[in-house]
This record gives sequence, structure tokens and C-alpha cells, in this order.
Amino acid sequence: MRDPLPGTQVAIALTEDPRDTAEVRVLAAPRRDLARDGVLSAPLGPFADALLVDVHREGRLVLPGAWVQPEVLERGTPLAPRPVRASDLRLPAVIRGKGAGAELHWGETIWPLALDGHLAVPPASRPSPHPYSRLRRLLLVATGRREEVALTLWQSPSFEVPWHDVRLLPRAERWFELAQVPAGMRYADAEQAQGVGRAARR
Repeated sequence: MRDPLPGTQVAIALTEDPRDTAEVRVLAAPRRDLARDGVLSAPLGPFADALLVDVHREGRLVLPGAWVQPEVLERGTPLAPRPVRASDLRLPAVIRGKGAGAELHWGETIWPLALDGHLAVPPASRPSPHPYSRLRRLLLVATGRREEVALTLWQSPSFEVPWHDVRLLPRAERWFELAQVPAGMRYADAEQAQGVGRAARR
């Protein structure tokens, strides 16, 4: 299933129980939907072959934005498509670079992590799309079914994007503080501040 259309949905099993499922909906295929003049911005480069999805379970949005490998859709059970609105697009945060050159990328925005010392970001926290197995673990966390696993999420109601996928970093809100992202800044405000994404197209 190459570059499925926005709104394409599949059901994936969270456990061995066939009734324990979640609905994965495609929000965008980067090369087709997020490129400008046929070119993806540098922060989105690692996700060129991935899919941006959201995930619902029992009628509740549990993961507003996640990068996944195409195998997630290939292994899921097809469902009827559900339309995608512009407000549904939620790009997760990732950390790129090492040491003093580390940056927090929130969609197309880039925030330097102003540290003088060496910043040790675990390799698993580097930007890469989730395979099927990791997405299942991520959803177990997001639905409150595990107190602690190797994957850590944080939730802050003051942000437009309530779940940020900064992998293997406990208390990841601290990384946003280190990156000097203003408290309460919404993703749309960040785009406007940096003149990227939707702000660049106006």
C-alpha cells in the first residue's frame, strides 16, 4: 500500500484478544502531502518514506500524531475511510543532532537545545518512524495500560498537540524547556514565529 490517501483507515490489534483493537487513520504521506515545490523540508527528511497517522480507540483520540512505517497499514484490517481536516494534522516532536548541535524539531520548526555540555540523546530517540510492534507499545502507554515501559510520553494541555513523541526520554517536557519553546506556544504559533509550514504558504 504505497502512499495511501488521507483518511485511509485500518484496525490494528493491540493484544491477542481480537476485540482489543485501535483504528489507525492516515493523515498525510510526506512526499505527496507535506512537500513544497516537490521538496520536503530538512526536519521532515527522516520521514520521507513514512506515514503521518492518528489513532483512535473506542471513539477516543489517543494519539493525535505519529510517524509510522507503511507496514502498519499493510498489517492492519481495512476500515471505511474517514475524512481528514486541516486541524487534524499533528506532527510529533523529535530530537536531531548530537551534543551542542542537538535540536528539537517540532514539525517543520527547529529549536536549538542551548547546552554547553554534551547532550546524550539515546539512539532510540533519533527520528525514525514506528514499526508495527513499537506502535502497539506506544498505544498501550497512551491508553494508560502500562505505568512504565521503555517508551515515555508526556502530556501538556497548554500545547495544541497534547501528545509529543520524544522516545525514551523521561519527563520530556523538560526538553521543550531546554529548547526554549515558549510556554503555551501552539504549533501554529511556532510556524508563524519561524515562517515555516503553513505560515510560509500564506
